[in-house]
Amino acid sequence: MRNNTVKVLTIQALIAAIYVVLTVAIAPFSYGAIQLRISESLSQLVVFSKKYWFPITLGVAIANIFSPLGIVDVFFGTLGTGLALAISVFVFKFVKNRIARHILNIVIYLVVCMPIIAYEIAIFSGENSARVPFEFEAFTAIYGSLLLSQVVVMVIGIVITEALNKAIDLKKVFE
Repeated sequence: MRNNTVKVLTIQALIAAIYVVLTVAIAPFSYGAIQLRISESLSQLVVFSKKYWFPITLGVAIANIFSPLGIVDVFFGTLGTGLALAISVFVFKFVKNRIARHILNIVIYLVVCMPIIAYEIAIFSGENSARVPFEFEAFTAIYGSLLLSQVVVMVIGIVITEALNKAIDLKKVFE
C-alpha cells in the first residue's frame, strides 16, 4: 500500500514538473493575451485517468508563479484549469469513447477555463489593468485568441497522448 502511494505521488510530481518546465521554458509564449502554452496538451491525460487531474492543476499553479501577473495568475489559472478538468472527469463517467472524451475535454476547457483566463487578462493586464467594469471588446479579443491557441495545443495533446498510450497504457500508470 505504501509503495503504491509513493509511486502515485512520484508520478504526479513528475507530471507537474513536466508541465512547469514546458511552460517556463517558453515563457514569452506561455503567458499573456496571445499564448501558445504547449504544456496544456498534457490536459488530455485526464481522458485516461482522473488521477492526472491533480498534477496538471498543480503544474498550472506552480508555472503561473512565474507569470507576469504572479499570484493573480496562480489564482485564476489554477481555478480555470482545476474546474475544467474536474468537470471533464465528472462527464467522463458517462462517456466511454476515448475520442469523444478528448473532444469533450477541449469543449469543456473552451467553455469553462478560457473565459476565466480571458477575464483575468482583460482585468489585470495592459491599459485595462484593474478597471471594473472592463471593456468587453478587450475580453472578446483575448477570449478569441485563447480559443484558437487552446484548440491547437489540445489537438496536439490528443496526438501525443494517443501515441503515448500505445507505448504505455496511460490508464495503468498509477497502478
